[in-house]
Amino acid sequence: MNTDNMKPYLRLFRTFISVVAIVFLVSSCASVQLNQKNWAEKTIKKLTLRQKIAQMMIYRMHLKYASITPQKWDEIKSLLDNDGIGGIHIWSGDGSSALSMLNEIQRRSTIPIVIDADIERGLGQRFPSGTDFPPLMAITATGNPNNAYEVGAIVAKESRAAGVQWNLSPVVDVNNNPLNPIINTRSFSENPGIVSEYAAQYIRGLQENGMISTAKHFPGHGDTQTDSHSSLAMIPSDSSRLWSVELKPFIDVANAGVDAIMIAHVHAPDFQPESDIPATLSKFWVTDILKNKIGYEGIIITDGMGMGGVTKNYADDYAIIEAVKAGCDVIIQNYDIVGSINAIEDAVKNNEISIEQINSSALKMLKMKENAGLHLNPFVDLDFMMKTIGIKEHREASDRISTEAITLVKDEKNLLPLDVDLKDTLYVFDIYDQEHKHSLSSISSSLKRERFPIRTIQIDESDKKHVLDAILGKIPKNSRILINAFVSPKEWKDRIFFPDNETYFVKELMKISDRVILASLGTPYLLMDFPDVSTYLCAYKGSSVMQNALYKALMGKENISGRLPISIPGMYEIGSGLFLEKRVESPIVKKFEPGKLLLRVRSKTVNANISKIDQLMNQAIAENAWPGAVLLAAKDGNIFIKRSWISYLSGRNITRSSDIFDLASITKTVATTSSIMKLKDLGKIDINKPVVHYLPKFKGNDKKYFNQKSKITIKDLLAHASGLPAFKQYYKEEKTRESVLESIYDTVPIKSNRDTTIYSDVGAIILGEIVEKISGLPLNVFADSMIFKPLGMGTTFFNPPSNKMRRIVPTEFKPDGTIVHGYVHDENAYSLGGVAGHAGLFSTAKDLAVFSQMMLNDGLYGWKRIFKTETVNEFTTKANVVDGSSRLLGWDSPGGYASGGIYLSDNSFGHTGFTGTSMWIDPDQGIIVILLTNAVHPNRKNKSPKYYDWRQRIHSAVYESLSIINKNPNLKLRPRWEEGE
Repeated sequence: MNTDNMKPYLRLFRTFISVVAIVFLVSSCASVQLNQKNWAEKTIKKLTLRQKIAQMMIYRMHLKYASITPQKWDEIKSLLDNDGIGGIHIWSGDGSSALSMLNEIQRRSTIPIVIDADIERGLGQRFPSGTDFPPLMAITATGNPNNAYEVGAIVAKESRAAGVQWNLSPVVDVNNNPLNPIINTRSFSENPGIVSEYAAQYIRGLQENGMISTAKHFPGHGDTQTDSHSSLAMIPSDSSRLWSVELKPFIDVANAGVDAIMIAHVHAPDFQPESDIPATLSKFWVTDILKNKIGYEGIIITDGMGMGGVTKNYADDYAIIEAVKAGCDVIIQNYDIVGSINAIEDAVKNNEISIEQINSSALKMLKMKENAGLHLNPFVDLDFMMKTIGIKEHREASDRISTEAITLVKDEKNLLPLDVDLKDTLYVFDIYDQEHKHSLSSISSSLKRERFPIRTIQIDESDKKHVLDAILGKIPKNSRILINAFVSPKEWKDRIFFPDNETYFVKELMKISDRVILASLGTPYLLMDFPDVSTYLCAYKGSSVMQNALYKALMGKENISGRLPISIPGMYEIGSGLFLEKRVESPIVKKFEPGKLLLRVRSKTVNANISKIDQLMNQAIAENAWPGAVLLAAKDGNIFIKRSWISYLSGRNITRSSDIFDLASITKTVATTSSIMKLKDLGKIDINKPVVHYLPKFKGNDKKYFNQKSKITIKDLLAHASGLPAFKQYYKEEKTRESVLESIYDTVPIKSNRDTTIYSDVGAIILGEIVEKISGLPLNVFADSMIFKPLGMGTTFFNPPSNKMRRIVPTEFKPDGTIVHGYVHDENAYSLGGVAGHAGLFSTAKDLAVFSQMMLNDGLYGWKRIFKTETVNEFTTKANVVDGSSRLLGWDSPGGYASGGIYLSDNSFGHTGFTGTSMWIDPDQGIIVILLTNAVHPNRKNKSPKYYDWRQRIHSAVYESLSIINKNPNLKLRPRWEEGE
């Protein structure tokens, strides 16, 4: 193909992009000087052969502190200090690491380094703070090519702000094989013309906002059933078909000026001269077809050379040399950059590779860096990051595009939108095609909050057939069923549909009921396995943004207007899709009514038999599980248990149901978390912002940890994902509140934030200080005035007044023989004056029940609105900050040897306190259970293990008294109870 007539246009276009990139960078760095013309040509003249080769090499890394060992950092520095690196490929990262590590790397490098990443669906794909967009196929489902441009533009803006200049995207493969395990929804369409149209808009969005674009995976990875991460993938060999289908989008984007093209580890055995060579190593594909016949003059980059499509058949040094000989300019390295440079240098010296080819490839890289403005300013700027990444405007664009993408393929029984007025239960199944820890999906969580009858069940690949059969046996005939099918392309998985057991399960569900809604959060081809399902929707990806869009579609909150970008063989043509208009009214008529108030009733009012509870509580005391206790339980606002049990403490021979207990860590939820919620409702706090934004002292005095601590957010503290230690004995080291706080601020993380869950008193103390800083009031004053007093919680306070002493239950004897009575048991809280974010609150069972009922009422108690409904929902839903964590925001959810008993629903939330207190709230059952004990009396050694055994047993007994005996399969009995009582 002759493109001579296009070259002036391409040069003009690239010059324009260069100017845009330079202006873009100059705006964020006033010190830039525009005085370096022809930088690439001048620079290459100064380079040695090895340095030129190094410009062709891409190093791979995770841009996270926790992923970089000292050895890894030494390796990077050694590469920079010797031959250099052309580019760095980022697998994942975060803003603070980018700010510090990338800037240090760029400062150390003689030649600026281009940073690349696969950012097909938004910076959020690699950086948690970035905006997450739908996959490319979902963008096409909207029917609007302008959406592809908008996504490309936002991706470019956020990526450049994060220090990433080169996007290894978009995918321009034509996905015409429904069984493709790795491309699938990453492709725009099965139609090459549509792929070209949307890819061109996406690329234009990238380029016009200063980002380098890449079309992949040449010569096409769409019609194969093999993942080239695992093995060499084969594509069709028919010449006419290849040129009209697979190659057409590459020709189109090449003519449109795409900056780079990535070569795939695929082969067309009957089309290419040497049948078994991957395109990456093939001169026929790279030079003869792409460069000569198509006329492409831009950068040619390999796919990762560590993928099975190469490594299973070729040694590293052989593959690297062959890729260069084939005509590739840039190599995404396997592991050994120095070894690769050595191998290519030897090949040049032995005349296997010409020096002219090395010069040409290195100059292309340098010119690309020059066009991107890297020679002027390669650094990441904090202010620019904060103003650009994940901003509201970008998230709203993502939400809109996601909503427009949802595709309703069929709805034969008019099951949509969901009829929430029906009294029968909606059974919602989250089915994951891989092991997924049986996690509750965000769409299921959202549906639960609608408060119509619903039961959620999670299934993943680990579930055996007998488990699935047991679940099937519990589903009533002709039930309403929603299946959220998580089936997305993923490297190394080598399949796209459900595994056999899960396919069997879905088919059996369809035998139980013909009222089944199947929603694919992944491949749209899933319908091929379940052609008789009555309702089928496509959401294209299991990401949070697509789950939210699907939720709104199911509930009739938004129009459903998407169209299939592919055909489903033998069933639906490309462009198919039903239009479903959103409801005019909300699906649930929400009249402004007062929140339910607690009412004391006789146990028979709620059909409860509490005789067994009395027996068990007496047995617990007889076994020294605790000296005394108060138990309160309520069902649907009706308190049917409020009792105390005998204790012999400090001359007292009875515990009263109105007694006041030291709540210990329940302070974290009832006082501290609630205060954060209130500040959020008042618009005074953004929990996604770093702690240092509100509390600069949190940085401490150790500069080595400034960057790490500056990325910890308020949300991280709430979810116990900050990386701060569990606790420290500050009270042993410091004498005043001010010195204790200074030591707390100086506390350094022991893990990176969001790497793991560490239940941390330190984080809760910091939250308390944030409340004081923002509100201008001490934590106890703010919580009392904004929460406790409005709720009438007259016996909830820090530092109880002396006139309440007779009602306060003592805790532990101190080493000097005196007893802790009337002041906080926690030593750190005591050293802080009795008021702290982690401990110090005292209360009664009744006050805590009022608070709990308010939470059940979505923030309303009577006519008093304490919190907004959406705030309650946000804080009582799994935070998902750390994978697999049970933590909500401030609260915990049931798991393992559940402290709240084995019958809690998955949607429950609660907390415990070290002194022997626990409270659990179950929205699905409308149940509240408050168990207050002073289990640390006479000393804390008294607690284990009987306290934990009996705590679980008493909570479970409350449910049993109500004849709720369906054990939550995700919860475990403590060993004491496995053999029965």
